[in-house]
Amino acid sequence: MNRRYFVGIFLVSAATLLLELALTRTLAVAMWYHFSFLVISTALLGFGVSGVALSLWTSLRERAHLDKALAVLCLGFGGTTIASYWLMQRIPFDPFGLIFQWSQFLFMPLYYLNLVVPFFFSGLVIALLFSHGSREVNRLYAADLLGAGVGCGAIALVMPLFGGSGSVLVAALLGFLAAATFGWSQARRLAAAGGILAVSLLPIAFFGDHLIPISVIAAKRHPLQPANAKPIYSAWSALSKVDVFKLAPAPDLGRPAPGFSIIVDGGFSGTEVPDLSGGVSNYLAHTDDFRNSGLAYEGKLHPNVLIIGSGAGREVLEGLTFGASSITAVEINPVINKIVSQTLQPYWGGLFEQPNVHLVTEDGRSFVRRSHGTYDAIISVQTMSDSALLSGALSLSETYILTREAFADYYDHLDPDGVLLMTRPNYQIPKLIATAREVFDERGLGSVADHLFVFRGPVLPYGHTRFLTCFMMKKSAWSPKEIAAIEKRLGISEPQPAGSEVPEVFFSPYQPAPQKTFFSRRLHELAEAQDLQAIYRGTSEALSPATDDQPFFNQRLRWRSLRPEVFREVLFPANGRGSDGYRPVAEVSLIALFAQSIAIAAIFILLPLIRFSRTGLRAPSRWSFLIYFAGLGLGFILVEMVLLQRFTLFLGQPIYTLAVVLAGLLISTGAGSYATSSLQGALKWSLVPITVVILGALGGTALVTPYVFSAALGLALPWRVLISLLLIAPLGFVLGMPFPRGLRVVAEEAPELVPWAWGVNGFFTVIGSIAAVILGMAFGFRFVLGVAAGCYLVAFGAIILPEAVALLGQRQEVGGVTLGKSTSDAGAATN
Repeated sequence: MNRRYFVGIFLVSAATLLLELALTRTLAVAMWYHFSFLVISTALLGFGVSGVALSLWTSLRERAHLDKALAVLCLGFGGTTIASYWLMQRIPFDPFGLIFQWSQFLFMPLYYLNLVVPFFFSGLVIALLFSHGSREVNRLYAADLLGAGVGCGAIALVMPLFGGSGSVLVAALLGFLAAATFGWSQARRLAAAGGILAVSLLPIAFFGDHLIPISVIAAKRHPLQPANAKPIYSAWSALSKVDVFKLAPAPDLGRPAPGFSIIVDGGFSGTEVPDLSGGVSNYLAHTDDFRNSGLAYEGKLHPNVLIIGSGAGREVLEGLTFGASSITAVEINPVINKIVSQTLQPYWGGLFEQPNVHLVTEDGRSFVRRSHGTYDAIISVQTMSDSALLSGALSLSETYILTREAFADYYDHLDPDGVLLMTRPNYQIPKLIATAREVFDERGLGSVADHLFVFRGPVLPYGHTRFLTCFMMKKSAWSPKEIAAIEKRLGISEPQPAGSEVPEVFFSPYQPAPQKTFFSRRLHELAEAQDLQAIYRGTSEALSPATDDQPFFNQRLRWRSLRPEVFREVLFPANGRGSDGYRPVAEVSLIALFAQSIAIAAIFILLPLIRFSRTGLRAPSRWSFLIYFAGLGLGFILVEMVLLQRFTLFLGQPIYTLAVVLAGLLISTGAGSYATSSLQGALKWSLVPITVVILGALGGTALVTPYVFSAALGLALPWRVLISLLLIAPLGFVLGMPFPRGLRVVAEEAPELVPWAWGVNGFFTVIGSIAAVILGMAFGFRFVLGVAAGCYLVAFGAIILPEAVALLGQRQEVGGVTLGKSTSDAGAATN
């Protein structure tokens, strides 16, 4: 084949993966970052539909001019990428708006299908090339995988340079370049069109965010984002979009003087800081605007402090006022750290250049794990927005800094009298109590009750809402003197100004029984009850701690509690559910999205097969083959989704995980698929050792990864990326073997079933991406991996067992004939 085909498939694959990752970031801004699985599902649907379409579209596959067809399809990919992204900003889809607008049931599939179209075109390009280049399939596969890997890695360079919308335009640009490449020899006009469009699009991509601004759902607006105000600075990284706003004075919101706010991903989180342009020392000496609570520093002289999620630096400023000898400020977002220390450094007055302040760009959990020191105070003041809480978005969020294993890490890195301070909503405090309790019980540390203190009061030294609910855990037991000093700082039992909030203690080791409210008694029960598991079983709330295997700390109801009446209350609300009006909107929306994905995949994959390829359903052994390919599709996507979730903890951010896991799986499964061509022996029976190896690889992955993550979580990111690829490669290699091997069996025994093999595999791959999230939330990702192993076992059983039964029958029949013949011969000899 001509080199153009290898260059072209490289460009198409790079464009496809770049588009997939860019869409995960733009969706994170437009809605919530937890919907990365939606992009994966739509991409898989596009590829599934393209495979079925090519199987049925004989004129394209057999009679169309290859170069012209490839060029037209690449132009279609580039054009639909731009068009569908533009339309995406105009479809008023709110994934958690089902309880407010029934129109969302229309917008959801429209949004879903709109995103599918570009992946349909790129899928057709790749499938068409493979069908025409069977003799060079190994080289085509290599170019395809290399392009996919480059596309995954390119997100780290393209996103900061072009932004979210610009990155989508760059993906379209690569599609146009592919059209120019494919049409260069035999379709010059199409090639010229592709080249002109690519060259024209390059300068436009730099202004993509202005030309096609991302439409952020209204419910996501953060209170620190001034209405109708433009940011003074905006920047993208591979992690997020960051906007900086000037804040006008608002004394009624706890901000007497001007300040600045930093908003992440269009409102998912935000933080603020006063204007420090006159210098940090000067600000602290001449203002009473900054009211330090200093709760974590009570009784500590020159404390050594760790701040997880330092953001704009509000907690850093507080630490300086209490004479901290060392402040380690850990912030995962490099854009925020660059803003406060370089880009807008004058506004921060050298806050992060103080000699005792150390700014670290890293995931907080990873930093704690690799840290060799201990701290007088570990502080994590959450900056999630109220809109994220109220929408239910956080229910789908994996939160590895709040798991049981994370609390054990925090305990190990506290000084003997060290304090862990966290702010969370009221409803999450019981789970924090339960998490601390289980860590103490597991380590035999005695009663956790003497080490906890929970209250609502003035925590933030500066901000729009200084009253927060705060959880404090001390490594040693609280003394009555320490508790009294903290309560004095909070103003407990002291007169409060008219109309202001009143501080309240929810849990204290020395809280008199008459002062205990219903909420307080519940917290004491969780900390002190003999049988903690009985409390979990006796409630529909998800009170048991989140773990690294099931990291959904923000989930409020157990999945087993989602009975039909709960769905009715969400979809047809009459009164609020529970004392705080909570309704499991996220869970119901996820189920609705799952149902709609089944319907859409059936309509666009299975229905065309039923209409145009009905003869395949009359093929011999049809059900064995269909179950086989269904099991492969579902099993593979379950494994992929588990890896995406598990490696999020290890790599620190979903975008890194997507890039590394997808690239690793693509390359290793491609190598495994290519390796099957050298396998000898009967096609069906060669699946037996493949089955054994896959089940062993899945079991080994489930057993080994937790220990590897625990040992290597503290390593630098490049090392963690390398370890991740080494862990993924063996599993991906063996997972790449059964599909092409099975496809060869079908092609030889029942060729009319080939389109059905593609279609059924694609159908179960699409629905499996959402099913994996639901199963992971309900049972944990180790369970999902077990289900994946079961899928592979069922798949191989479906195709091997009939063969084994038939072979056994033949042997028995042959044995009977032989035995009968021997008996006859013996009788004849006797006669």
